[in-house]
Amino acid sequence: MYNLRTTSSFHVAKPAGTYVYDIVPVAAGLAAISSDDSLRLLDPLALNAGPVNEIKKVNADVTCLKAVSVGGEGDAVVVCTAGRDGRVALWDPRSGAKVGEVRSGDAPVVQYIESHSDDVTELQFHPTRPQILLSGSTDGLVNIFNTTITDEEDALHQTINHGASISHANFLSEVDIFAISHDEKFSTYKLVTNPEEGVEEPLPVHHGDVRELLGGEYVANVVRRPDGGAVIGVGTHSRESFDLIQLRNNPPWAFSPESKVTLPGAHGSEIVRSFCFLDALISTPPPVFLSFIYPTVLGQVHDDTDTTVTADGSPQPSVAAQSPTPQQPLHEQDGGRRKIDGTEQVDKALFFLRRYERLHPRPSRKPSGILGALGKYVVSLLPQLSAQGPASEGSVEGHRELPGPVADAVRLLEEAAQVNNPDAIFLLAEMHFYGNFSVPTDYSEAFRRYHELASLDGNSSAQHMLGFMYATGIGGAVERDQAKSLLYHTFAAEGGSVKSEMTVAFRYHVGVGVAQSCNTAVKHYKKVADKAIEWFRSGPPGGMAWVPDSYRLADEDGGVYGEGASFSSSGNNRNKAGVNSDAHAALDDVLEYLDLMSRKGDFKATFSLGRIHYDGQKGLARNMKSAKWYFMKVAKLYWTRDGRIIESEKQGLEKIATKAAGYLGRMFLRGEGVEQSFEKAQIWFQRGIKSGDAGSQYGMGLMYLEGLGVPKNSVKAQEYLKTAADQDYSPAQVAVGAMFLDQGTTADIQVATKYFELAARYGHIESYYFLAELIEQGIGKDRSCGLAAMYYKSVAEKAEPLLSSFAEANEAFEDGDHELALIDYMFAAEQGYEKGQANVAYLLDQQKSKWALPSWLSLSSIPRPPLLQNGALALIYWTRSAKQSNIDSLVKMGDYYLEGIGTQVDLEKAASCYTAACEYHQSAQALYNLAWMHENGVGLTQDFHLAKRYYDLALETNEEAYLPVTLSLLKLRLRSAWNTFTQGSINSIQDEPAPKKQWSLSEWITNFLRDDHLYYGDADYDDNYLPETDPMPGGDADGMYEDLIDDGIIESIAIIVLAAALIGLIYYRQQRQQAHRRGQEAGAAQNGAVPEVPQQQRQDNGLFPQPGDPDFGQWVAGGVGH
Repeated sequence: MYNLRTTSSFHVAKPAGTYVYDIVPVAAGLAAISSDDSLRLLDPLALNAGPVNEIKKVNADVTCLKAVSVGGEGDAVVVCTAGRDGRVALWDPRSGAKVGEVRSGDAPVVQYIESHSDDVTELQFHPTRPQILLSGSTDGLVNIFNTTITDEEDALHQTINHGASISHANFLSEVDIFAISHDEKFSTYKLVTNPEEGVEEPLPVHHGDVRELLGGEYVANVVRRPDGGAVIGVGTHSRESFDLIQLRNNPPWAFSPESKVTLPGAHGSEIVRSFCFLDALISTPPPVFLSFIYPTVLGQVHDDTDTTVTADGSPQPSVAAQSPTPQQPLHEQDGGRRKIDGTEQVDKALFFLRRYERLHPRPSRKPSGILGALGKYVVSLLPQLSAQGPASEGSVEGHRELPGPVADAVRLLEEAAQVNNPDAIFLLAEMHFYGNFSVPTDYSEAFRRYHELASLDGNSSAQHMLGFMYATGIGGAVERDQAKSLLYHTFAAEGGSVKSEMTVAFRYHVGVGVAQSCNTAVKHYKKVADKAIEWFRSGPPGGMAWVPDSYRLADEDGGVYGEGASFSSSGNNRNKAGVNSDAHAALDDVLEYLDLMSRKGDFKATFSLGRIHYDGQKGLARNMKSAKWYFMKVAKLYWTRDGRIIESEKQGLEKIATKAAGYLGRMFLRGEGVEQSFEKAQIWFQRGIKSGDAGSQYGMGLMYLEGLGVPKNSVKAQEYLKTAADQDYSPAQVAVGAMFLDQGTTADIQVATKYFELAARYGHIESYYFLAELIEQGIGKDRSCGLAAMYYKSVAEKAEPLLSSFAEANEAFEDGDHELALIDYMFAAEQGYEKGQANVAYLLDQQKSKWALPSWLSLSSIPRPPLLQNGALALIYWTRSAKQSNIDSLVKMGDYYLEGIGTQVDLEKAASCYTAACEYHQSAQALYNLAWMHENGVGLTQDFHLAKRYYDLALETNEEAYLPVTLSLLKLRLRSAWNTFTQGSINSIQDEPAPKKQWSLSEWITNFLRDDHLYYGDADYDDNYLPETDPMPGGDADGMYEDLIDDGIIESIAIIVLAAALIGLIYYRQQRQQAHRRGQEAGAAQNGAVPEVPQQQRQDNGLFPQPGDPDFGQWVAGGVGH
């Protein structure tokens, strides 16, 4: 390892603040483009002398520079520039002459427009095969094209899913490719040289986050070297250094940090984005190294819209745009002079804040990997030493000095706030509330700013925040006051805040700070549901699609009390799959396994991968490009390009291929990952319809219903939609229901309601909305306010991207910022989301384990933040969650009342909570707690016999409670025996003999035929791995591809057949007995014996003798002797 020193440098002096975008080596020296839209040719041996040539205005907002070389790298005589003006220009940097130009409107020789769904960030040609083009995009894909083929589908040679937005990608060699994402994750891949089906692709090598592997804070790029290796540039702007580390093909490709070369000082604290080697100028080792940076300059920032910054630093519409009241123009003319309104200060402040956020992203608080967790333990073991010097004059305890740019921004915003600029006031409030840009959280100051803005112009966002702070008392800024909270939320709702509207609806629904009123709740919930359904229908054909973000944090740990002890993970809710089942596998493991099977030619695994990427899952965003690639791979196995079916012996291929066709048609219909094309959608739908695919039938029906690429035809639409609905496809059921509802007759309304109820089983948002409307207006059935409120509430809660903050909360929790996660979960909780309420309570709960680890082994030396120490608030949210049928929350309520957490000890309420938790849902934990209370006489009468009953019920409810229940019963029996021996006053255990049950014939038959131990080996194996999320917009599932056989029907038929056979045998035996008796009587008559004639003729008593009949005993005995 060694250092390099700077021998020469060049600085763009005019215009001031100009920064360099990129540099490339050329035959005449070094070419560079800069933010003043100039192209400069520099002499690398005399950088101080200035540019050899300078070409101004090569493009409007130039962004890209490439060397056009016909030989080796560095011998180019022509360079190519491109900019935001849609022009690609070719220049000779020596003479400054423009060699050629191409405009975006010109007819291209070849174009590929469907293979990426987001911005293309990288384009590179193969080092020896110039017809091979590599492209990288922020959609996470790296595509390889054969540019000699014009058809995009055929030209796409290979698709690499890197899994994150591509920052840089290129060829390391003729067969090796690297990719770096914007989060600095580095991987290498093999170029596919044999594209034939069934040939297994080589596995990639994932190196992970380069910053953790090599140190540093960012990656500039990877540059290929002539010796077959490569060099990666890693910078650390906080230490003002830049490192060059070799990447060698051992194989596989691996870093050699021991040969690191460091450039101390680098470019100061600025980020290096471009570097290159000039091998032609090698005089002494090492080769000449050049790097340039592009510092951001205020005068170069142009914003198209007036923006503010959200909690995470991202721009959002300004407060003026959000305000429900008309805002005054920001630049009024008063007597010919411009009125000072703070707008310029806000613009400058935003520039400083954005620059700071870009250079100093919010760090993750979560330890990364084993070393991170180990480091946290080591820090907790160190002695807590502190040294405090004398306080400086005027200092405030706990005050933290802000970084320079942030301090300047705050000063500018405060100046603007003094002239009542609403954007400035809102920004200051958000910064103090969320702690953005390293500003310490100050809830009192945030409350003051929100109150100032709300009083200024009735801003609904500020009123919403005031209502939230009064409801929660967060940070101690104000005392909790539910009445004031309701008041501010009501004002905000009147001003157009949908979140406040939802909060008011929930408060009237359950009676928080106001008398419960179902009709008022319905009124507010309907307004929110109307906005939600309007948002849903504003999407592509079929409605919006999204991955649900709401889940309970406790469920990740097996529930509030852990795996097997919580109601959510025990009893009937436990994971019943075998230990070898994929139900226990992590998503990454499932994807890795499916990818392996797909490479081996398993088309079911390929389809499953496509569906997983299309639907998305928790922890996996939707990836349309990957989904299309997998679906297309399956379709190509069954159809040729012109639609002819390929003969194949693969069982089940037709069924899977038609499902893939349905998805491909849907993607073209909706424009998901591809350019919207009704023509292509119809082609794929028709292929799927031939094999009865419900998704294809629905898509075709939707096209005829709305006239998408075909003439409107309601008859054909209904035919297709009804066929799909009959296959239990929920989107089609909603569409058919809506068509019947439009007819308006009583019979049609009944049919529509039936279809809506069928779709509601899969959680389809529109089915809930239609049912809510029908029930609220009393159409087709009597009006039910409670049921209407429930459906409207479900509609509102399903529109998570529009109304909830779960996505932000989950991201903060994953990053280890539990305080920010708590706040965002609180927003959802106040709106009535039960999962949000459970998450808030879970984060605030400090009683997660009865077993306390030693202080040296736990992280107790790192105290919980004050914001997470609020037992009273935890009890509030446990209670609200319990009222929405969360059994574990109800048991937690009992714990809080039992131990006096956040409230006074109330044993009666604790017993009531436990009793309610086990009355209907049979919580084993609640039953165990009641047994303990009876055993010890805590809050309930001490009764050993009742305690034993509750312990037995706990074990019966949850067999996993065997050990604690057995130990508790052992102790209980000892206490009961001692109580009996000493003649104590407590009711001891009294073992009752189990009565012997006398079975009737029907019960005997039933028990004989019943099999209590059915084992299905196939339950542990699923070769489809289809996710349970919504495969089509609007619901949680659609029932489209649930290929399940109802074993219950088969079993019922078998029982009926066996019972009929048994009855037939009994009837046959009875007839034989009667024939035998008649034969005996006839023989006696021939011998002269006179049979005894009863006084009354025998009557026909049916198939079986009746009780009291002389033959009854013989029949029961089974006809012994006959």
